[in-house]
Formats: sequence, C-alpha cells, structure tokens
Amino acid sequence: MLVKEGVVEKRQGHENGLIPQMLFRRHKKRILLADNDSGFLGVTRSILKDAGFAVDIAEDGESALKQIRKQKYDLLILDVVLPKIDGSELFKMARKSKRYEKTPVFLISGHWSKEALDEEKREIVDEANGYLEKPIDAKRFLNTVRTLAEK
Repeated sequence: MLVKEGVVEKRQGHENGLIPQMLFRRHKKRILLADNDSGFLGVTRSILKDAGFAVDIAEDGESALKQIRKQKYDLLILDVVLPKIDGSELFKMARKSKRYEKTPVFLISGHWSKEALDEEKREIVDEANGYLEKPIDAKRFLNTVRTLAEK
C-alpha cells in the first residue's frame, strides 16, 4: 500500500495491514538550552540539532522560565550565571517543581573552574546531573547530553 501523506503504510502482522506511520518515528528528546552568549547558543544548538535533538533556546533566565512553564523538556542545559534569573535559581525552581523534579539538569559555566564560583553556586553544581566549563569539548558535551537525555 502507498504511504498517503506520510500517515499510513502497510505493515505485516497488523489487522488490515495498516499502522499509523507516526508510531514508528522515534520521539525526539526535547532540550532547553539557556545561555546569554548568542554565539555559544548558535553553535551548541547546531551540534544538538545535528545529533537529532529538538532544541529550544533562551538568552536569559526569565525567558527560560517562561519556556519551562509552557513546554515539558527531557533535559535542561543551563548556564550557571544568567541575566534576570540566575541559572542556579532556575535549577532550584526545577527541583522544587513536580514537573521537573526528576528531569536531568546539565550546568555549564564560563568560569574557568567550579572553584571560581561562589559557594552557593558550587553547591548547585554539585547537585546537578552534569557540569562542563566553557569552552566545551563538543564530543564530551554531546556524550554527556546523550547520556542525560536517555534518563
């Protein structure tokens, strides 16, 4: 049978041989990437999209929070330091929310080391599911994202 508008196709073993094709599509993991560096956002978004993820971006904590409230994400990637609402505050909000309490959160930072962060932010980084310092190694970043997105 012909696939009509990509919706139905003939498969063996199903009554009438018709199964919605969408059942065979793999669900794309949805990621929110929040960082105030537009260059970093562009490059990182491309890496993630090329790897098959659905990616939304936010350039500050306030817009990230709005997106978190509208959409359910499989993974949050947050810069520790963001304008308007800090990435560490977004992390705490996510952990307190029923919707995001078990969602993996991956933190990134432009600080050269975790030790350069203040004590409260270091504690948040320790609680997160992952942490990388910029500039990131693309391969390591992608491997970490894949692992966390499958949780």
